[in-house]
Amino acid sequence: MKLLFAEDEKFTREGVLKSVAWDSLGITEMKEAVDGLEAVAIAEQFKPDIVLTDIRMPRMDGVELAFHLRRKYPQCKIVFMSGYADKEYLKAAITLKAVSYVEKPIDIEELEDALRSAIAICLEEQRHVANDTVAKENKSYMKQETALMLIRGGYEEEDLRTRLLAADFTASLQAPAATALMKLVSPKPKKETFELLLDAALASNDTPFLFAWKDENHVIVHFFSHPKSQLESSSLQSMCYELSSALKGEFELFSIAAGKLVPSAMQLQESYTRAVLRLQESFFHKPCSLMLQDNRGSDAHSQHFQDQPEHFNRFTEALAEENFMEVAELLQRLTAEIRQHPGTLIVSVKELYYRFILEMDKFAQSRNIKLFDTSEENNVAWKLIQECHYLDDVQRVTRLKLEELEKTLKERSSGGLSSTSSRIIRFIHLHFADDDLSVQDVSDHMQMTASHLISIFKEATGKTIKQYVTEYRMDKAKDLLRNNRLKVLDVASQVGFKDGEHFAKNFRKATGMTPSEYRERCQL
Repeated sequence: MKLLFAEDEKFTREGVLKSVAWDSLGITEMKEAVDGLEAVAIAEQFKPDIVLTDIRMPRMDGVELAFHLRRKYPQCKIVFMSGYADKEYLKAAITLKAVSYVEKPIDIEELEDALRSAIAICLEEQRHVANDTVAKENKSYMKQETALMLIRGGYEEEDLRTRLLAADFTASLQAPAATALMKLVSPKPKKETFELLLDAALASNDTPFLFAWKDENHVIVHFFSHPKSQLESSSLQSMCYELSSALKGEFELFSIAAGKLVPSAMQLQESYTRAVLRLQESFFHKPCSLMLQDNRGSDAHSQHFQDQPEHFNRFTEALAEENFMEVAELLQRLTAEIRQHPGTLIVSVKELYYRFILEMDKFAQSRNIKLFDTSEENNVAWKLIQECHYLDDVQRVTRLKLEELEKTLKERSSGGLSSTSSRIIRFIHLHFADDDLSVQDVSDHMQMTASHLISIFKEATGKTIKQYVTEYRMDKAKDLLRNNRLKVLDVASQVGFKDGEHFAKNFRKATGMTPSEYRERCQL
């Protein structure tokens, strides 16, 4: 309990301070003031629970101080002290609802009794506030739990009514209702701030609603029919637009999806499921999108993007040729095509771009370039893709890695090393399937001595030509082994090995598995 003591007479002030048993009363913090003006200044920071003040003081008397405190701190309790039986002051004390009025000279027991009364009133008020707060929190918790219960199903209508009654929530359960789902990406949502925003956005509408946090980024809002009017599609859309407008003032990245209007609140699980599907589609749209129900129905969710092998093959070829413009154009065309298939599983889209990034990383490593910092954690590339919330983000991070790779190669092109090594690599990629490919073949093509060729390639890539050819053949073999129709001997032949046993030995050395074991693992 905090007390502010205002008294201009030094001896009176010191006597009271020494005589009153403050600790036993429960006064844990205390400040002193020599007049009303100083007391006002102290109160700004101290915010006392009780003010013990003399009435007659210079500059600002106790009554004026009390009027000032009442305006700013209405819960503050006031105890007056005075040596004057002034009726006007007594009237002011009554008007200000002072707890007590102690006459001077001060009787310490009387003063302590007055302070005990003030403390008792403070504690009682604090208990009421605490109880009100707990009650409100309990009702809020009950509402959120009920909102989550509505999307899980498997409950009895009577149980639902009992819960809503306990939470003081009134709505028509056997009338139209709908669910909206919000995804809040950036900045990270603060629950208290968002709840105020939600109330403000829907304040102008008398439609009853419940909301709950599904996780730290997703919020469910159930809209119900009012006892006097039914919820309609137009009013549902209007409220979603209001929410979208409110969110734009607080969030840079978000999406809202509305489920379909269902005949009763008992069917909100169906509306929620539709909202989830619609929210998934927001991945394929621009951020801050509002996904409302349309006439496409389930057809929109049956459209799945089918990736063609030639996309990836051409991507690999253009990368090997260092045709970065073609690679960028291919990614742009692919993104545009994927956007036309919003029913595609998001994880499938991310896995496709992940393959492209891995191919870029493999290409970078072949040039002795480090595209990802893997010193702190594994699979940085997948984490980069996984953290994307929209298709545009996935394309952007992939394009940035491509630009980073192109820039690094250009910076290293001084002295002609990068250009020469790239020509060597292109030749290997074109002839890796030749079982008699040798260093001499490469040096003849490059028109330089074998020793100079080996030195340039080693400096540019960190690998010998023989090592690079073997690794490239093994990578191609892995791709072919995923095709269950090819025999292992055929795979060996296609990657430059006449002898199947020699191929199997090299493959096991590179992967720790036989070709058959690798194929079986890929089929799991």
